[in-house]
Amino acid sequence: MRTLLIKALLLISSSIFGQQLQTSAVLVDAQTKQTIPFATIQYGKNNGVVTNDEGVFVLPEGTLPETKIKVSSLGYEETELTVSELKDTLFIKPSSIALSEVFLSDKNLTGEEILERVLARIDSNYNFSFSKKRFFYRSSFFNNISRLDMEVEESTIPEIDQKFVDNALQQIPRYVDSYMEYLGDFYGNYDEQKIQLIKIANLYNPTNEQGVEELGERMEQIIRDNLGQDTYVKIKSGILGVKMDSEEFLEDLEAPRPKEKTAEEKAQDSIKRYENIANGLKSRINSNLKGMFWKEDITLDIFQKSRKYEFDVAGYTQIGNDIAYVINFQPKRRADFKGKMYVSTEDFGLYRLDYENVKPLKKFKIFGVSNKEDVYNGIMIFEKDQKGKYNPKYIEKSAGNTFGVDRPLTLLVKKGSWLWNKRLKELDLEMDIIASNVSKFQWIVYDEEELTKDAFVAVETNTNFDYQKFKKYNPDFWDGYNIMEPNQAIKSFSSLDDSEETE
Repeated sequence: MRTLLIKALLLISSSIFGQQLQTSAVLVDAQTKQTIPFATIQYGKNNGVVTNDEGVFVLPEGTLPETKIKVSSLGYEETELTVSELKDTLFIKPSSIALSEVFLSDKNLTGEEILERVLARIDSNYNFSFSKKRFFYRSSFFNNISRLDMEVEESTIPEIDQKFVDNALQQIPRYVDSYMEYLGDFYGNYDEQKIQLIKIANLYNPTNEQGVEELGERMEQIIRDNLGQDTYVKIKSGILGVKMDSEEFLEDLEAPRPKEKTAEEKAQDSIKRYENIANGLKSRINSNLKGMFWKEDITLDIFQKSRKYEFDVAGYTQIGNDIAYVINFQPKRRADFKGKMYVSTEDFGLYRLDYENVKPLKKFKIFGVSNKEDVYNGIMIFEKDQKGKYNPKYIEKSAGNTFGVDRPLTLLVKKGSWLWNKRLKELDLEMDIIASNVSKFQWIVYDEEELTKDAFVAVETNTNFDYQKFKKYNPDFWDGYNIMEPNQAIKSFSSLDDSEETE
């Protein structure tokens, strides 16, 4: 359980990173004293922010002291106050719902019956019209090497021994994180989208491959020195092997370097890079929208294959003026997920869905190579508009896998084509590697307005957004813009590569 002291330190660090001109606070459960992530802080008709995963939120610079804010989160009483009344820590109370407050005709529905009604009312409950949304999108990537061992079993190459291999591997970082933050406008609906980007911050952390490159270059040089007429190289792992004669091998090593590009070619490359960045984000957002809980043929199968799950209506909670079922779910028949959902007792709209996998979704292991898709979790939060339609407010998803290699690797330089011909050089390694990676995205919608089909067609996408690459977190980049407050890991980000910035 986090203490108030830790929360205070978070706020202090926030101010150190240049937020003095903004109003910030941390949202806390009045009973448990735990922070409350992903709550909505509304400060205008269609304006609001979301607390981050540490419960911190920041109001835009220039928000007036008399501005009224409304704080709402599933399972808590709505709280209203002015900005001038806001302290460093804002406590809100859990809501208390008596059974008598719930519609009596529906209180005995089973979890399965509630899910059936959710799906039956998708078309009437959710907003499928065109709209314009201001959004903030953060993608994060984490790579962790938990084991990286290479044991030299035999080496007739004096320059490559266990000490050399160990020194090379020590230069490889065991943990690498990178982040991309996007601010822009979204136009469209669940089927058609256009994106106009405004700003992008790339917190870039290149994977340090110096040790691997040094080992590879040394081995290549040794092979060059020993290759000659009627010689060949063989790389073998277990029963698998690849053979290359000397001419073929040297041809690969001596591939021509790319020519220096002209200023015009560099400008064209820059335009193409910006187009690829914009198209890449559009593709990811399109994928997010196609992964909504009601879609068929998606990995998240809780609604489409509900028979595989066990549902428990655990109680009720208040959401504004509405009351929602609180439903827990877990696997019953080889299902993959567990979690919780909140469903309106009035119109059976899904307000929120939290899910996480309970076992690897896929896995294989063959010949010492293994892979497990062992991370798949997320959050979907929807909010009602003035017409009673549900719209995405916050979407989060993490997916990752663990990869392993436990097998030998042999490199031979031989002369002649007969099996008994002389071995000029030999290197035998035993590899034992375990690495995992996780990709995570967070998509927050701030402001929304209706859009006609004709207006959507007329929207032109852009490639003139502000894109900057950083090797340390730079809070000044987002001054004056409404974004999701970064967590402490992002604020502390520092690239492993401390060389000058390059594009």
